[in-house]
This record gives sequence, structure tokens and C-alpha cells, in this order.
Amino acid sequence: MIVRLRFKQAALRPATPTAVQRKAQVVEMPAPVAPAPPENPNHVSKQEMAGGLAALLTPAATLTFAISLWRLGQDLGLTKNFFITEGPFSHWQVWVALTGMLSGSSFYLNRKSEQAARRTATN
Repeated sequence: MIVRLRFKQAALRPATPTAVQRKAQVVEMPAPVAPAPPENPNHVSKQEMAGGLAALLTPAATLTFAISLWRLGQDLGLTKNFFITEGPFSHWQVWVALTGMLSGSSFYLNRKSEQAARRTATN
């Protein structure tokens, strides 16, 4: 038996097969695909990066919230001498807004990294 391997789309065959074609069996195979390169163990994936950044943003948000409470306490006369006396960062509202942005970003990144981890675990 003769086996031919074709890696291209098969051409149209003639209507009447020849003697060689009657004896040969044609096996169609897809073109070979190059193997995926091995993963670098030092490579950090996007979901790992998102989770790591979220882990850093959570304490930063807590710190900015404490600073906003300190500044609010000074405005109410409960604390003394806030370390920034002039400029936009001398207002407690700016610190609360910064806290909200950091907390929201941390929540978003945690959510994305967990979704990606679930997707890779199910595949």
C-alpha cells in the first residue's frame, strides 16, 4: 500500500483514476504547526501584575484615608499641624477623592485578576 501525505489543500482529482491512484491511499493532514515556545519562568503574566498592583494600592488607599481624617480633624480643631499647609493637598476633600480612586482601582484590578485566574483554571 502507498500512503501519500499532503500538507496543502488537495487539488481536483481527475474523473477517471489511474492505476497508481487506485492502489494509493491519500491521507489529508493539516500543515504542521510550530510548537509554542516554552514559557519563561521569570515572565510575569498580566493577571499576576494586576494582582500585585492591587495588593500595593490597598495599603496606599488606607494611608490616604488616614491622611484625609487627619486633615479633617485639623479643620474641626481636633488635631494640630497638618504637614501640608498650602496647595491642593492641604484640603481633606482631595485626600478623600484620592482614597476613592485608589480603592476603586484596587477593586477593579483584583476583579480582573480573579476573572483571568478563573478562566485559566477552567481551560
